Amino acid sequence: MKTIHFSPRAVFWTFNRKKMLRIIAGILLFQLFFFGVLYYRLRDPVQWLQQYLPSTERQPGYLFSIYGPVDNAMKKPMAVTVSGRHVYIADTGNCRVMAYDYNGNFLYSFGAQGTKPGEFLFPYGLAADSEGRILVADMYSGHISVFSPQGSFLHYFATPADITSPAGIAVNEGRVYVSDVGRHQVIVFDETGQKIFEFGAKGSEPGQFLSPNAVAVSGVYIAVSDTGNHRLQIFNKLGTLVAVIPEIEPGYAFVNPRGLAYNSRGEVYAVNNLTHQVACLLPQGTVQFLFGQMGHEEGQFFLPNGIYIDDAGRIYITDTSNQRVSVFQQ
Repeated sequence: MKTIHFSPRAVFWTFNRKKMLRIIAGILLFQLFFFGVLYYRLRDPVQWLQQYLPSTERQPGYLFSIYGPVDNAMKKPMAVTVSGRHVYIADTGNCRVMAYDYNGNFLYSFGAQGTKPGEFLFPYGLAADSEGRILVADMYSGHISVFSPQGSFLHYFATPADITSPAGIAVNEGRVYVSDVGRHQVIVFDETGQKIFEFGAKGSEPGQFLSPNAVAVSGVYIAVSDTGNHRLQIFNKLGTLVAVIPEIEPGYAFVNPRGLAYNSRGEVYAVNNLTHQVACLLPQGTVQFLFGQMGHEEGQFFLPNGIYIDDAGRIYITDTSNQRVSVFQQ
């Protein structure tokens, strides 16, 4: 009698041949599809990546830095504003304001350490009103001082009862907006110093603040850097909350946000202090791009704080720990 030997592998192949062929065909079709899509996507890899990465099309270009006189340098500049083609810088560590021409050449300074009219303890916020007068928010004394464009003290703005620790200050369409880190509020005045209304309160809920450091105003929106809560908040001109922005992008949070400024397109630039960067966001909070990195070379930052954008699209950033103001062009 003839002995028949059975091979398990042969039996498996005999009964599963059709199934195996279908599996192999499926793998080949999947690979064809996968590599076809990959080829299609990568025909223009830059265009493909742009849908996942912040835009770099309009990243600002570095122009120059302002350091001040060699024998009288700035110390921890916190804020900057431009009026009449003069650049005014809050030289906070030296308790004064320094004025430069449009090319960064030093012109004059005003203020000194003290509590008398025209003196400062910690000049932190700067703005220019419709008449070119310079408003200086002194966070420690609680005063907002008003100076002529040449630096002569004129008067205090508002009353001490309305302000505790003014930080950021912005002027728009005849109104003055002050972020008060002591009251955890934004206070709105007319240009004579009469309070119109205020909004916000201490807390972490939407619409509340914890030490708001800066405020910026466009034709439609009020942006507030809610520094202690590590987020931005956007309000309408009546102080009604529009949006809370806790992140620059998913997984990349605001960390100690400071200065804010709107450009002519309604985009808001936010200084992210502890990441040494600046973010440009659409009015709804979508990030357009980031620029800057930690360092001491020209165009880099080390703990930046304030920001201002002039009508010509120049961006001025107080690079606080590098003791300078860096100027970029949109």
